Amino acid sequence: MKPTSVPRWRRVSWNALPVGQPVRLSQDGHPIGFGTVDGTTPDGSIIWVVLDGCPERRMFHREDYVRVEINA
Repeated sequence: MKPTSVPRWRRVSWNALPVGQPVRLSQDGHPIGFGTVDGTTPDGSIIWVVLDGCPERRMFHREDYVRVEINA
């Protein structure tokens, strides 16, 4: 029986996020949720994410101190 791999998440820079990238978001140690990057500004100061189970995208500012992680 093959062991189940546990996802390994790592923090990334906001300007390194391509559209379509699955992400995990948290703020102050509290989970926000999982979603997919829908857009970014060229300087990486704002990202838009469609959270799983939500029909609309949500905007996050770098100044909100939201932690963005990708599955490594």
